[in-house]
Amino acid sequence: MNTTSFVSSVKIKTIVCALSGLALMPAQATTTTLADALKEGSINAQFRYRLENVDQDNALKTATASTLRSRLTLQSGSWFHTKALIELDNVSSIGGERYNSGVNANNYYSAITDPTGTDINQAALLFTPYKNSQFTLGRQRINLQNQRFIGSVGWRQNEQTFDGVRLTQQLGNQWQIDLSSLHNTNRIFGTKGADADLHGRFSLGQLKWQPMPQHTFTAFHYDLDFDILNSSDSLTQGLDYAGYLAALPDFKWLFVFAEQEDKHQAPLQFQHHYHRVDLSYTFKGITVKLVQERLGGDGQTAFQTPFATLHAFQGFTDVFLVTPTVGIRDHYLEISLPLSSVNLSASWHSYHSDAGSSKLGTEINSSVTYDLLKQLNLMFKLSHYQADSYGVDTNKLWLMATYSI
Repeated sequence: MNTTSFVSSVKIKTIVCALSGLALMPAQATTTTLADALKEGSINAQFRYRLENVDQDNALKTATASTLRSRLTLQSGSWFHTKALIELDNVSSIGGERYNSGVNANNYYSAITDPTGTDINQAALLFTPYKNSQFTLGRQRINLQNQRFIGSVGWRQNEQTFDGVRLTQQLGNQWQIDLSSLHNTNRIFGTKGADADLHGRFSLGQLKWQPMPQHTFTAFHYDLDFDILNSSDSLTQGLDYAGYLAALPDFKWLFVFAEQEDKHQAPLQFQHHYHRVDLSYTFKGITVKLVQERLGGDGQTAFQTPFATLHAFQGFTDVFLVTPTVGIRDHYLEISLPLSSVNLSASWHSYHSDAGSSKLGTEINSSVTYDLLKQLNLMFKLSHYQADSYGVDTNKLWLMATYSI
């Protein structure tokens, strides 16, 4: 499928309006009363404690963040095919703030972006007139594909959510369309400060085709028009292909190709390419993964992913949250081993510039997760970044416990 021809023939907002109008066509009458919908609702709570330590080879003091995130999620039952969702988060510091959260003015510590405070993480209406259609209006969590371009940054204590409308529609057995028109991003920096929100006009579109269970193709179109962050105004279009062979299901692959160009009020002209080649094989429970990921750069600008769940890519130390202007090529090997309720994993990254032939650095990551109880998960993570021509040597450590009710 030609992604450019698909997305250039339509505007995302127009499709959202048209398909949402289709979804709002009269459906089968419901007998559920409002009182019944409230009684049939659900209440869930989650508590996530995390100790994070950051030690960098620079003048900043070693940072330690001891934080607890308490989350309460309430969802009503269905009333006229509509459910209400609200999710509240509170992040509290335990034992003082010996870290730079981005808003606490502790600039002499290394950064750990977990500011304290209380926030409405989600507040939305979910309208489902038919089994294969859902229209979401309000503040919502959006995770698309592997979250390389659009994600909720669920690793951080304060999540990234979006304000706007979203429509997901199944079209037959093989096709699905996912469209969003958004006007604000509630970022990981809490509710205070200039970086708490990013306003603009963000149109997201995906068309997924799964001709058979082993093969899934997704064309995507992300048009970002920021009110003040004009340097990130861009149009990103691409194709994602995930698959495996029915005769060899333990060998899987993911190929992603994308192009990003300047758009709207971007101060500089640019056109950059992205690709990811992801190959994995599982043998006797051990999974080995080989990945090459490239974000193009020319020395002045580079391929950026401002709405990604960035912690999931290019190493745990988060050195490359913003792509350097020379771009980056990440070659890495990952090995994971599940042992009953314990999962062990380790990875090694080698980072090089896309423009020129500079070695940026290397990184080693390791993690252990343990499901102590059905509702209690424990995690331990370590990472070490060895700088060559970019950043500084960085060591990070995490201890985390998550309890869900």
